[in-house]
Amino acid sequence: MKKDSKQNNFNGKVIFHGPAQVAGGDIINFLNEEKKQTTAAGYTSEPVWRSPFTLAVLSWISAILTVVSVIPFGKILQILFCLFQGNIRTVTNFKMNYYVYFMTISLLLLVFSLWFRRITKKQIRIPLAFDYAINGMDRRIVIEKVKPEKCPICGGKMKYYNKPVEWREHYVDGKTKREVVKRTPALECRRNCEHWFKVDQAEEKIS
Repeated sequence: MKKDSKQNNFNGKVIFHGPAQVAGGDIINFLNEEKKQTTAAGYTSEPVWRSPFTLAVLSWISAILTVVSVIPFGKILQILFCLFQGNIRTVTNFKMNYYVYFMTISLLLLVFSLWFRRITKKQIRIPLAFDYAINGMDRRIVIEKVKPEKCPICGGKMKYYNKPVEWREHYVDGKTKREVVKRTPALECRRNCEHWFKVDQAEEKIS
């Protein structure tokens, strides 16, 4: 009866292309991993306008606008209550329209101030249009001009903008309509739109 009949015996050198266990003799393992070449597009940014709106200023503006927006809302509820009570003489269209417009403008300003505050708090860069961007570095709103370098793939000119990357399809009257549900800051080649590169909105390091 042979000893260790279930043992694998190898003589000389054996080469496996992939992971393997050493069973005997000399065994060399090769892991075939594809090396992906990562290509990145470069750009420079130049400040155009440094605003006086810092995180602290925007926080105060947001708080004040929140209070201001509540005042016309209370007046509108008071006018509606008078209508239900039958006191039509005390209510005029001018008053109603005035409070509605005032509240609408206040809410819009509040939304913008909260958006700016978010940018300064996270200190990120957001694309605007025509290669311009808004930056919140150093907790201050700054308008920048982004200057992309040439496309690293074909050498064409590039643009910086919020590129649509996800869509939702709607079927209306037998036609398919696409609605953009997600965008991402990107550098895209003007020569070939398939040459595009995602830009990290928080790639600038916070000191």
